[in-house]
Amino acid sequence: MMHPSKLLISLTLGSALLAGCGQGDASPAVAAGAVATSDDAKAGPTPPPRPVRVMTVGLSRLDDVSVLPGEIRPRFEQRYGFRVGGKMARRLVDVGQEVKAGQVLAELDSQDVQPAINAQAAQVEVARSDFKLQQNELKRQQELRDQGFVSGAAIERQEAATESARSRLNAAQSQLVNVQNGRSFQTLRADKNGLVIAVDAEAGSVVAAGQSVVRVAQLGEKEIAINVPESALASMKKATGFLVNVDALANKTYSARLREIAPAADPASRTYGARLSIINADPALALGMSASVRLGLGTAQAIVVPNSALYTRDNRTLVWLVDRATESVKPVAIQVGQSTRDGVSVISGLSPGDLVVTAGANLLRTGQKVRLLEADKAAAVSQGAGKS
Repeated sequence: MMHPSKLLISLTLGSALLAGCGQGDASPAVAAGAVATSDDAKAGPTPPPRPVRVMTVGLSRLDDVSVLPGEIRPRFEQRYGFRVGGKMARRLVDVGQEVKAGQVLAELDSQDVQPAINAQAAQVEVARSDFKLQQNELKRQQELRDQGFVSGAAIERQEAATESARSRLNAAQSQLVNVQNGRSFQTLRADKNGLVIAVDAEAGSVVAAGQSVVRVAQLGEKEIAINVPESALASMKKATGFLVNVDALANKTYSARLREIAPAADPASRTYGARLSIINADPALALGMSASVRLGLGTAQAIVVPNSALYTRDNRTLVWLVDRATESVKPVAIQVGQSTRDGVSVISGLSPGDLVVTAGANLLRTGQKVRLLEADKAAAVSQGAGKS
């Protein structure tokens, strides 16, 4: 028979072992339940499809879709300046005034010129007196030679002195004419009929020889000046025609032809200056008006997407392409061409019939579900049936 104290110790140890086994069996179930609850919390509800606006791309004619801004300018523009420097006394024309050939545009102050003319005139008189004296001396020595008192060598020396005096007189007279011309050069006159488009100097200012004082545009042929970006340079050269629309003349369209294009780009704007002659210009077309030039590119075709469909990432231009079957989006890299009135042309990356997101491109992510608007959805279904 076991002692009562030993029986108590055995019962205590057995209870402890049973409790330990129960805790080991229960801990894995509790941990699994905790993990499952955490995963369910992280997953959360599935976000609803994002509504987007889309378009089905197709080939568009590039006729008159490339538009460049410009300004109406004269075919010939003259910058008038004085041939001599001085202080401008008067300006006789204003901007916008028509001038005739020979009309006085401006005058210089003649106070600096008249003393020079007087001084040169005095030099002419000195040279003339010396020449007359040498002539009289030559005549006197010739008479003495006839009497045998002067040798032939002396006559030759006097003849040379007389010719030198004649040359000095001619030089002094030429210099006087030059100075007198300087006085006439103080009056600035128009060479041809034209319209004053700018004034570069005012009365009272001191101008240098050749400095622009008045700019005059010749009346007649008008043209439009534009700046061509590098991306449109090739299209500019192969364009079959040009149409000009003037902002101030909404109901008129003019034809133009390319006259010249700069061989090198402007270092600041990186654009090429070009001039187009307006064929059917009329008096309503005023200088300085803002205009837009549309390039005619014949039968060229390309895919055109709006600017809102584009976004950039890692220095690449991309668009979001919609999968009709799953109604999800994926990014597609494209190569863009020239700008048009409706957006930009796509050189590569898209095919006719592709469904492209046109609004909200920066808010999407790869594989995201989207919901098409009703009008876009109907058009997409129609285009998809036609494509299949």
